[in-house]
Amino acid sequence: MFQPWIEELISRPGAEAMLLGILALLLGIYIWSATEVRRSHERRMRRIRDTLYISTTLLGKLTILEHKKYSFSENEQQDLFMAMLACKSASGLSSTLQDQIRDCIKEHDPARLALMHRALEREFTVLSDELGQDSRTDHWGQAIWTIFRPLAEPATLAATLFLVVDLVFRQRLLDVSVDSWESALPWLRAVSLMITIIYGYLLWTSLRRDTSGTVTKILSLLIALCSLLHLIGLVAAPYALGLQLILFASGFGFTTTRSRSDRPYVGHTELEPTNDSPTEIEVNAARKASAYTGE
Repeated sequence: MFQPWIEELISRPGAEAMLLGILALLLGIYIWSATEVRRSHERRMRRIRDTLYISTTLLGKLTILEHKKYSFSENEQQDLFMAMLACKSASGLSSTLQDQIRDCIKEHDPARLALMHRALEREFTVLSDELGQDSRTDHWGQAIWTIFRPLAEPATLAATLFLVVDLVFRQRLLDVSVDSWESALPWLRAVSLMITIIYGYLLWTSLRRDTSGTVTKILSLLIALCSLLHLIGLVAAPYALGLQLILFASGFGFTTTRSRSDRPYVGHTELEPTNDSPTEIEVNAARKASAYTGE
């Protein structure tokens, strides 16, 4: 499929110097990408260390408060308040937990404190595990990924250059009228393949991130797989592009999230609808609050 214009390009004078220049450019981009990936990882680990250091005080105070048989004194309440304020600057905590901390600062609700304590424990454990894994020796798969992850940027650039050159040569070799539908097929194919390159790059660079955004990754994969229709020929270009646009538009519906005010905290009986009677709700809330009030 690409043999005619590749042979013509290689036969031109100075083609070897141009290819060497392109290879040098791609190698430079790979080195830059590897450096940026390493720096990003180091920033991530530093952010986790800072978050663990800041949130340790709040986690300790909440644990003490849960196991105490009496309520905090005024000074201890002030220390708890200052610890929650300090955690607002912890960038490694999730936005949901930050919202819970903010709500506990605004309103001293023992039930909210209990929920915030459990959420903080979960995120503290996850961050500690991630920091611990960083100090261990890389296993075989992770070592291979360390090599292949920086290839995303040069591979994307090479695919884009390849696509542009292929489009130019196809337009030159296309023996049809400019006003005909067939003359637009190479452009539709190029746009579809460009979308594939973009979403392929996004999918490549997100493979080793957290497990959130699964729907986004699946949609990106489906959009990229639509390019397989081009194996049929130019006649499949409009169908592949149309299918990609449909998947792109559907992503807005699948990935839309409700605002924080519309999403109650998990386990909060006062905010979350349940099938329990009002009496049962009051009893459950009282049991959760008793550990934080000392009653």
